[in-house]
Amino acid sequence: MATSKNGVFQDDVLDSLVQDPTRSVRDIAKGLQSYRQKVWRQKKKLEEEHIIWGYTAVVNERKLNHTLHLIFLKMKPLDEGLVSLMQERLKDSASQDVRILNVLLINGDYDWAVMFSAKDHATARRYYDSIRLAYDGWLLDKPMIVDVALSLIREGKKNPEPDRLYDFIPKNTLKHDKHALNPRGVADSDPNI
Repeated sequence: MATSKNGVFQDDVLDSLVQDPTRSVRDIAKGLQSYRQKVWRQKKKLEEEHIIWGYTAVVNERKLNHTLHLIFLKMKPLDEGLVSLMQERLKDSASQDVRILNVLLINGDYDWAVMFSAKDHATARRYYDSIRLAYDGWLLDKPMIVDVALSLIREGKKNPEPDRLYDFIPKNTLKHDKHALNPRGVADSDPNI
């Protein structure tokens, strides 16, 4: 039974929506052993307070023959000019021939991470170059772009094909190879085992 403590119930509703935002309020209420109206009010409150920004589909870019990329940027500290430029580029993101998935202010060796999908590597490169040109005055170093080979979890959703990870095992380490490494990193044929 769902607890009457509002914070815990809010977390339960939020977890249900993250798990499957297409479920009806009635189904969520049933799963939480609560009332439809109570769940509806909590969902509405989460949306009004921008705890929930919105709902989105997690797309398997590979099945669309698209490529998925991350760009990492080292930049000077934020100032009004940079914030204005970023906001302007975000408004105009549809004209850049890519689907921007995440733009994150991060802590660590880099300041920003951008995840995006492109129809091909040439489009990805054009977008990368557009970032280099647009932010030239704020960049401390050349941005780094990487291709995403496989997503196991994206936006909290588990990849429905996790066994694709086996496709990335080097051929000489597969189970049928008598010299394959065991989980300890030692060849099975090693006499010191």
